Amino acid sequence: MDIGRRAKQFAPFAALRGLDETVRQQEILYEPRKILSEEKQNELDMKLNILTCDRKIQVTYFVRSQKNPLIGQYHTIMGTVKFFDSSSYLRIDDITPLLLRDSSSQ
Repeated sequence: MDIGRRAKQFAPFAALRGLDETVRQQEILYEPRKILSEEKQNELDMKLNILTCDRKIQVTYFVRSQKNPLIGQYHTIMGTVKFFDSSSYLRIDDITPLLLRDSSSQ
């Protein structure tokens, strides 16, 4: 038996399709979305009001779980503001668009 055919017989075998993906999903840690106090909301609004393009910032935002919208993960990014519309949209480093207002929470 040639080496190529022999190697194929020892290749990994997935007896249960999708098991690896399911296990990976279970390993992801989710948490409920935090509700900001009125004081924190006012502080955030003040920061958004002074935000300008080409300014370096750090942003923490919430990404909902696809399976359960009540939980998700917080992500933090750093970068330079490239576009900003205070009513709805922020783009950082031309690659990270963020919605500022969650339409489902209004």
